[in-house]
Amino acid sequence: MPKHLFNRKKQNIILLVLILVYVFLLSPFPPGEARQVAYSIVFSGIFVVAASAIKKKSNFYFYISSIAIILEWISDFYKLTFTHWLAAVSALLFFFLIIVRMMIRISRSKNVGQLEFLEAVNVYFLLGVLGSIFFSVINSISPAAFHFPEGVIATRADFIYYSFVTISTLGYGDIIPVSSIAKNMSIMLSISGQLYLAMIVAMLVGKYLTKSK
Repeated sequence: MPKHLFNRKKQNIILLVLILVYVFLLSPFPPGEARQVAYSIVFSGIFVVAASAIKKKSNFYFYISSIAIILEWISDFYKLTFTHWLAAVSALLFFFLIIVRMMIRISRSKNVGQLEFLEAVNVYFLLGVLGSIFFSVINSISPAAFHFPEGVIATRADFIYYSFVTISTLGYGDIIPVSSIAKNMSIMLSISGQLYLAMIVAMLVGKYLTKSK
């Protein structure tokens, strides 16, 4: 395997590990400052590794990720509303661009191997992360946009949970979108997740069958 493909594979493995930690391993810890710091550290790692995995000749992705990381930490520790919005917008822009870039790269790939499957899995998880940011922003704008179980104070973990329940169309019903924008974004994310799975599976299988002939 060429060195640049080996490095890409390694970066995608690290990215997947960080995403899995962000999504699954941090939420069981009690809410508080320690968990918030852990989320911020892992989230920053996702920015850096995602930018490295997608980097070509330009440092454009590193610039966006650096801005997003700085704003994320300022927002978390100084609780400034203005920086919270800037951090959310920069994170949304960054993940959207990363997802689009990875999908283009997968579609243009002539081979189907571990690297392509890794990137396809990472794109799916990044869609879930992107959705969690959207829902968090919606809830910040309108605290009544979602109905949470009685006594639950919405945290980052709750929006990550809701995003992945939505994208996988499980729909447990413990967190319910109430406002129109929350409902619309929930529908959009669930449809996007299903379309992505259908399209990417068809694409990868088609390429694999073409190669094997």
